[in-house]
Amino acid sequence: MSFLSPGPLTSLHRPTRPRLFAVDVDGTLLTSHHTVTDAVRDAVETARERGSEVLLTTSRPPRALWPILEFLGLLVPAAFIGSQGGLVGSYSPEGHLVVLERHPMPLDLARDAVAAASRAGLAVNWFSGEEWFVSEMDDQVRREAEIVACEPVVTNLATLTAPPEKLLVIAPPGRAADLEDIVTALSAGVRAQTSNPTYLEITASAVDKAAALRDFCAGRGIAPEAVVAIGDGMNDLGMFRFAGTAVAPANARPEVRAAAHLITTSNDEDGVAHALEELSVPG
Repeated sequence: MSFLSPGPLTSLHRPTRPRLFAVDVDGTLLTSHHTVTDAVRDAVETARERGSEVLLTTSRPPRALWPILEFLGLLVPAAFIGSQGGLVGSYSPEGHLVVLERHPMPLDLARDAVAAASRAGLAVNWFSGEEWFVSEMDDQVRREAEIVACEPVVTNLATLTAPPEKLLVIAPPGRAADLEDIVTALSAGVRAQTSNPTYLEITASAVDKAAALRDFCAGRGIAPEAVVAIGDGMNDLGMFRFAGTAVAPANARPEVRAAAHLITTSNDEDGVAHALEELSVPG
């Protein structure tokens, strides 16, 4: 029984042996309760045994990704793309971060973005390496801390001197339009993308998950047609355009499902596990 159904893109040519699965985390790999199932872990192991690399590609910062990587066994030399493409790294079994690439924002532009969000009355999350700083602890930040099981440090962001790989602004319910005002005020030197309707991810202008994935593959001689990208959010569409095969879980936003070659079951129905099992083939 197949758990994959054709997506709107009918010109799909499935790779006979994907060399790389680029997998989004929240809303894709994780259930709606922000957990990883045993079925997904087993499917990751199976895909790797069959010769495919599994690369988590996420807007999460490194420390919030560490427990997931540990559970899945995706430790050194396995890599990940975090902070919306701003950091590529790997974790040792002891939990030590090895930074492979880092693409921070210019410090002055980061401060300008903080000022724009502050004028809108919204808290700003500042991610630099494993550090998470926040301008204030509002309800949105508290909820994010619960989701990722990490605690930020409240500080005056204007005093920070280490530039961030990513800024995150989370709008309260009913205030998503405030994010558009922030985007309008941003410098041309930064890029803003929504990972869901109320999450605004801000990075340097040339940085996002797709750019990091492209560079990762180029450095390892992996052709785009040998890549399967799996994701549910608007910030995964760049990966979809790069990869030879794009897979969306059933819970993905309509625009994401419309850009997919294949639709798998939802994140609460082990959609990633089914995609890995059906698209990977024995080596």
